[in-house]
Amino acid sequence: MKNLYLAAALLAGTPLWAQTNNVLTWEQCLNHTETFNPDLISAKASVRKLEYKVASASSEFFPQINASAQFKKSGTKQTAGWTEQDSSSTGINLTQTLYTGGLNFAKRSRALAELTIGEEQFRTTLSDVERRTRLAYIDVLYTQELIGLTRKITQRRANNVRLIQLRFDGGRENAGSLARSKAQLTEAQFEEREAQRSLDYTRLNLSAAIGQMAPIEGVKGTLSSENPEPLTDLVRLMKQTPDYLISEQQVESAQQGMKVTRSDRFPTIQFSASTGLAGEADLDNEKWSVGISASIPLFTGNRLVSEVLAANETVIQSEMSLIDTANSLMASLRGAWNDYTDAVENELVQKTLLEAEQLRAEISTAKYKQGLLDYEDWDTIESNLITQEKLHLQRKRVSSTQQAIWRNALGSSAWEPIVERN
Repeated sequence: MKNLYLAAALLAGTPLWAQTNNVLTWEQCLNHTETFNPDLISAKASVRKLEYKVASASSEFFPQINASAQFKKSGTKQTAGWTEQDSSSTGINLTQTLYTGGLNFAKRSRALAELTIGEEQFRTTLSDVERRTRLAYIDVLYTQELIGLTRKITQRRANNVRLIQLRFDGGRENAGSLARSKAQLTEAQFEEREAQRSLDYTRLNLSAAIGQMAPIEGVKGTLSSENPEPLTDLVRLMKQTPDYLISEQQVESAQQGMKVTRSDRFPTIQFSASTGLAGEADLDNEKWSVGISASIPLFTGNRLVSEVLAANETVIQSEMSLIDTANSLMASLRGAWNDYTDAVENELVQKTLLEAEQLRAEISTAKYKQGLLDYEDWDTIESNLITQEKLHLQRKRVSSTQQAIWRNALGSSAWEPIVERN
C-alpha cells in the first residue's frame, strides 16, 4: 500500500497531462485532486486507523484464547556428578471477562465517539482541500480573463494613440495629449505582461492544489457564482458543520472516559479455563482447570476518587467548549453569508456601472472624432471605462471566491455535501 501511494506521488510529478487534454474543467480538477492530493490520502488513513481502534475495543467482549508450548532442559550437580532432566508442556488457555463495571462498554463507546470525530475531521479536510483547489482554479480563470482584458485595453490604447496622432498631425491636438496617450499605451502593455506572469504562477498554484508537480496549461470555465439562498435557519446550518459535530462528540468522548475511569471502583470478574499436556520424555500427563476470579480495590490512597473527579472536570470543559464553539460558529457563519451576499450583489451593481460606462465611451469617442468633445473630458471617460472593466472582473472573482468560502464555512464539498443529521 505504501509503494502504491509513492508511485502515485511520483506519477503526479511527471507530465501526467500529456496523456489527456492539459486544459482542465472544474470537474477534472476535482477528480485529479481526489486521486493525488496528499492531504486527502492522509485523512483517509486517519479514519481507517480509528476504525481499527473500534475493532480493537470491541475485542474485549470476546473470549481471549492463547496457546502455549514449552520445552525445558535442566541440570543439577550432585556428589555423583551431573543429572539432567527434560520437561515439556503444551496447553490452551481461555479467559472471558464477565464483569468490569462497564469498562468494556465505555471503551468501545469512546472509540466510536473518536471515530465520529475522525469522520468529521475528514469532512473538514475534504472541504478545506476543495476550497484550496477552488480558489486556485478561480485564480487561473481570473488571470486568463485578465490577460484577455489587458490585451483588449492595449488595443484600445493603441487605437487612441493613432487617433490622437492624426489629430496632432492635423493641428487639432496638442503634444501633451499625445504624450499622455503614449504613456497610457506603455502602461497597458506592462499590465498585459504582468498578467501573463501572474498566469504562470496561478497555473503552478493550481497544480500544487491538485497534488501534482507538473504545471497545467490552463482551465476551462467562466467566473460565475450562484445567488445565495436566504439564511432562514442559521442554527440548523450551524449544527451540521463539522466543527460543531466534533465538539459534540468530544463531550461524548469525555463522558465515556469518565465511565472508564469510574469502572476501576467496581469489581472485575473473569472466567478462565485451561487444558494441556505435560511430561518429561513424553507428553503423557493431562491437566485441566476451570475457575472464576474476582477482584476489587479496597484502598488506593484516594487515587480513584481523584481520577473520577478529574474526569468529571474534563466533561465540564468539553461541554463549555461545545457552547463556545456554537456561539462562534453562529457569528462566523453569519459573517461568511453576509460577505457572500454582498459580493454577489456588488458584482451586479458593478455590471450595471460597466454597461453605463461602455455606452458613455461609445458616445464620447464619436463626439471626440467630430471635434464636439475636448481631450480631457474624452480621456476621463475612456479611463473610467477601463477602470470599470477591471473592477467588474475583480468583482466576479470576489463573488466566486466568497461562494467557495461560504461552502467551506458549512463544511461542504463536492465529495461530501451537507448531510442532515439527527
